[in-house]
Amino acid sequence: MFDQVNDFLTEEELEIVNKNILSAEFPWFYQQHATSDLFPFFSHVIYARAFEGGDDNYTPISNSTLSHWSKEIVNRYCTERLGKPLQRIYRSCLNLTYGWNVPYPFIEPHVDHLFNHYNLLVYLNEVNYGGETLLFDKYYCEELEKANYTVDDYDKVSILEKIPPKQGKVVCFDGRIFHGVNNFSSNQKRVILVTTFLA
Repeated sequence: MFDQVNDFLTEEELEIVNKNILSAEFPWFYQQHATSDLFPFFSHVIYARAFEGGDDNYTPISNSTLSHWSKEIVNRYCTERLGKPLQRIYRSCLNLTYGWNVPYPFIEPHVDHLFNHYNLLVYLNEVNYGGETLLFDKYYCEELEKANYTVDDYDKVSILEKIPPKQGKVVCFDGRIFHGVNNFSSNQKRVILVTTFLA
């Protein structure tokens, strides 16, 4: 269902994380809307996703000096863990969240694209409690006709896996599996690299 590898990042990649991405000078941009306005976050886009209504033929353009850094991580994952080359990156970004002061246990279950793809998450810091990646018992197909479940639909989904964040760990799963993030205390931060791709 998913693949996870601890300590996947090299020393050089971790140095970029600790001295650049996690520094006070790194540029983050506020995003009011994730799955809904209930779960805002900060983002740094590396490769932008397709415009609304785009498809799997879209090739994103680099938007960050970290594009080579992120692409090398995805390339290495494809070679070492999937045994095949990276064909295409659909989007890649760094996300920073501080938890949400809302009465909901997790962010709304969703998929990132409506076409075949992988999701690769790279955890860039530790979270003491909460902040797990959640995989749900729903799988996107055309008959489903929805790409996310709202907070009013939480009784229609069940959590199958909770994957705790740990710096340097990667997790990969079929992008059609509905996923989300377990809520956590807003005095902590969770920083990840998210890339959707085809191999």
